[in-house]
Amino acid sequence: MTQASQPEWEMAIVLPLGAIANQLQRIEAQLRLLNMKALGFARDSDNHALRRLVEGRLEQIGETLESVTTLVSDIGANLLPDRAKVTRLSIDEETASISAHSHRDDARPARDERRSAHLVRKPHPDRDD
Repeated sequence: MTQASQPEWEMAIVLPLGAIANQLQRIEAQLRLLNMKALGFARDSDNHALRRLVEGRLEQIGETLESVTTLVSDIGANLLPDRAKVTRLSIDEETASISAHSHRDDARPARDERRSAHLVRKPHPDRDD
């Protein structure tokens, strides 16, 4: 196999990754705005049918984000194998640390706990986000 030239790398990998990063930043901004709107509607809305629709969409988004995270990790592992080893080691160390301190009094949940809480979050009328 021949080694790809720098312009080929830029056109095939770097530029598309930059475009995706920009799209994800726009999506993040849209989600922040939507979250602010949701706070207002959550206090007023008692429509269970709409809540089920929202819950379904949020679940779909969560599943897609998990898939995107896996794909990003795979790309990193393929293109930057040294970084992938360090990242996986860090995650393993973090997981072991969380297990060892499972009874901690820290008010902030760990990264994975926070993410999974958002994915399976059920509406609670008494919750004041």
